[in-house]
Amino acid sequence: MPTILVLFYLAVAASKPDIASYRPLFSIERSTNANVVHYEARVTEDGKLDPADPVAVYWIMVAEDGRRQELNYLEKSRAYGFTVKCDPSDRSCNMALVSQKDRPIRIYLEGDTARAVTLIGGHRAYLTRIYISTRRVLLIRTVDYIELFGVDVTTRENCYEKVLPTR
Repeated sequence: MPTILVLFYLAVAASKPDIASYRPLFSIERSTNANVVHYEARVTEDGKLDPADPVAVYWIMVAEDGRRQELNYLEKSRAYGFTVKCDPSDRSCNMALVSQKDRPIRIYLEGDTARAVTLIGGHRAYLTRIYISTRRVLLIRTVDYIELFGVDVTTRENCYEKVLPTR
């Protein structure tokens, strides 16, 4: 029986690409506290995005003890989760945050750097950071505005956009 388990483990391990490293993409900061959501590209040992699971997301609990923590179900489904679809023809992936489905993000590798490209203020830009300002109304937290920060793909100048929620 133990031999069967070992063979099963080896078969499962062989079916997944070995992850060589993670490369930072962008982060989300909020007005509620210092905790930060980080997005990273999963890169295989052969230097490609992991086609099965190209993006990792997690909290860094800065307001507490600085530990890494996974997102819970509600955070994944309503705020910081995402959908991603890879395009094997150009080794990129198209990503959309569940809270910003109308703003696609293209993920790809440029040398050793992972890129997250989206429109910021009308410019194609490398997304570096998102800031979300919220306030509590009774028991519910509402978004006042979202700020997008990045670097223009062509000019390398800083880009910024403030997005007001549609109500």
